[in-house]
Amino acid sequence: MPRLLSSVLVFIACLSASQLTQAHLLNMTRIDVDARTGEMLISVEIDLGQSLMSPEAYWQATQAPPEEQRALLDNAVRRLDRELVVLVDGNPVSRTLASFELAAISREAIQNPLTPQMAKLHYVVPGAQQGEKLQVAIAPELEIPWPCLLTVKTAESQLPQSRLLTDVDRLSHPAYFSAEKIAASRVRNQSGWLVESWGKLAPWMMWVAVGFQHIIPKGLDHILFMLGLFFFSRGWRTLLIQVTGFTVAHSLTLALSMYGVVQVPSSIVEPLIALSIVYVALDNLFESQLVRWRLAVVVLFGLLHGLGFASVLSNIGLPDGQFVSSLVLFNVGVELGQI
Repeated sequence: MPRLLSSVLVFIACLSASQLTQAHLLNMTRIDVDARTGEMLISVEIDLGQSLMSPEAYWQATQAPPEEQRALLDNAVRRLDRELVVLVDGNPVSRTLASFELAAISREAIQNPLTPQMAKLHYVVPGAQQGEKLQVAIAPELEIPWPCLLTVKTAESQLPQSRLLTDVDRLSHPAYFSAEKIAASRVRNQSGWLVESWGKLAPWMMWVAVGFQHIIPKGLDHILFMLGLFFFSRGWRTLLIQVTGFTVAHSLTLALSMYGVVQVPSSIVEPLIALSIVYVALDNLFESQLVRWRLAVVVLFGLLHGLGFASVLSNIGLPDGQFVSSLVLFNVGVELGQI
């Protein structure tokens, strides 16, 4: 048992160190569009000291009196307005800078991408924007901290639509205004031949296919966990007990999360799911026989995996009139994939 604990601690240390390799995500650019009211509100969160301004110029702006800050930001704002364009049905919309927030603790922190000092620019687009789709285009000559995450909120959907822009893909995929197109785009993002073919047989089977597809072929993490249980089972009875406990646990947290009772960020859940796979694998290597507390550990990890399943459904969004049935059918698909 001490060897197993030591191995898990080493894994956690490696996981923490690996975050440094993802440092570019710390200062990623974010664009939030709120189209739920008559006016469209646009918020841009960007590391100005690492992009449109020098660290020294941004530091000077943060230390200046509020009445002087706008003038110091003028060149950066003008270029951002010119080279970061919001499109409705392919037509650019004009926006007005309403307010901004500058943050910086030191000039050294601005220069270091590991300690992002993000500025927030808040725009207003007067009048209701009528159209079918919204996109964001970033000019080839504009270099910003990548990637860039676009989030769009509309009155027709409780869940925001997210799109990712990169240095290569500088025109976002469309976000939609109508509920029908939003639902179709979310399912399409999850679909493959399985979802399309099962959905043609019967509309309700689409949700079974989405759950099945999240295991096979997209759920390598869950497949590895199930294989870990399988390889250490001396017979079908012990395997069935573990799988049943795992299934009950992830079904519970899946339902609680979708109903908003339990909310845990995916940035916490996903590393813990990875840890559960490593733990089971190391347990298989270092333990000579199945002990009673193993079932409790499997149930605990099942709760984590249920939160992972919930993140998939949250990204798609369940239809309001078929919430319970779609949730049950998705879970049926997951169980078919596990079997």
